[in-house]
Amino acid sequence: MAFIRNLTERLLANEFRPIANFYDSRNIGDDTQYLGFAKQTGSIVYGVVIINADRKYDYRGFYNDVLSFFSRLEKTMVLGIFVSSSPDDELVSFCTNDIEDYQSPLISIKWIADTEKNELTVKGSQPDEFLNIHNMIRDSFGEGYTPASDIGELSRRQSEIRDSYIKSRKFPVTLALMLINGIILIAMELSGGSHNTDVLLSFGALEHGLIFGERQIYRIFTYMFLHIGLMHYLANSFSLYILGSRVERYYGSIKMLGIYIFSGLFCGIISGLLSQSVSAGASGAIFGLMAAVFIYTRVTGRTMDGFDNYIVVLFAIIGIGSGMLMENVDNIGHISGFIGGLAISRLLLTGDRNE
Repeated sequence: MAFIRNLTERLLANEFRPIANFYDSRNIGDDTQYLGFAKQTGSIVYGVVIINADRKYDYRGFYNDVLSFFSRLEKTMVLGIFVSSSPDDELVSFCTNDIEDYQSPLISIKWIADTEKNELTVKGSQPDEFLNIHNMIRDSFGEGYTPASDIGELSRRQSEIRDSYIKSRKFPVTLALMLINGIILIAMELSGGSHNTDVLLSFGALEHGLIFGERQIYRIFTYMFLHIGLMHYLANSFSLYILGSRVERYYGSIKMLGIYIFSGLFCGIISGLLSQSVSAGASGAIFGLMAAVFIYTRVTGRTMDGFDNYIVVLFAIIGIGSGMLMENVDNIGHISGFIGGLAISRLLLTGDRNE
C-alpha cells in the first residue's frame, strides 16, 4: 500500500536504517507484510516496525520475535506500527498498551495506522509521540498512488539527499586554525614560555584591567589563538578537529569561521568582564562549535557525521563538569562560548535550505 511506501521514505530520510532480518521483500508495495528499522540516539536504540495487519499472518508472533531481537541490546524502545484499513477488535486489543516502567531496558509501544480513516490510534497509557514519527505517519496518509520501490533504491536515494546537505567536502579553515594556534604556541615558547604570565600578556591574553582599564580591546580576539602549554594546545586541537570539521562540512567554511570567531569574541567579553584572572585558549570558540552541532541536529533532525544533540549535550556536561573539578579552568568562558554559539548558529541556519 502507498502508506507503507510513503512512511518508509520518511523514516529513511530521518536516518532510520532498514534491518535485513525484518523485511519480507525488498520491494515495498501493496504486498509488503512487514519491515523494520533502527536508529541509535545517544545510548538508546530505537526500533520501528511497520506491520501490515491486513495481511493474513501471525503479526502477534512476528512482533514478539521483534521484541526478542531487540531485547539483546542494553536500552531499546520499539515502536510497532500496525497498518490496517479496517482495524478489528483483536488488533485494537493487542495494541492497547499500558507502560508502567519507563526505566525498563526494553520498552514496547504499539500504534494503529488506520488507512481508511487516515488516522493514528493510540490506546492505553503509552506515548502518542515518538521521535516525530507521529507526524511522519500523518503525512503519509492520503497521498496518491505510488509504485512499489526497492528498499535498497530508496535507501540510496536518501543517502544521496543527505550528501547534498554537505557544503564543503574538506575543512581547510579547521586545519588552518589548528596550524595558526600551533605556530603561535611555538613563538610563545621561544619568547620565554607559554606558562609565563608576561609572555601571555605580551601575546594578547585576556586580563580584566588591560581590557576595560587600558582599553586594549584587541585582547578579546587575540586570546583565543593562545595556549598555555603543549597539552592545552593538543586537547583543544583534538576538539577543534572533531567539531570544526563537522561544522565546516555542514555549515560551510565561511559560516564555520564566523561561528568560531563570534563565539570566541562573546566568550572573551563575558570572561573579561567577570574574571580577574589572566586567561587564554580556544575553548570558548570550540564550545561555540559544539553549540553549532547541537543547533544543526536539533533544527534539521539529522545527525552530523554521527553526532546528534544528545551526544553534544553529553560532551558539554563532561566539559563543564571536568572544568569544575580542575584548577585554572575558565568555565565562565566555556558557558558563554556555548551561548554565543547557540545564538550565531541559529541565526546562520535561519533561511538556509537545509532547515
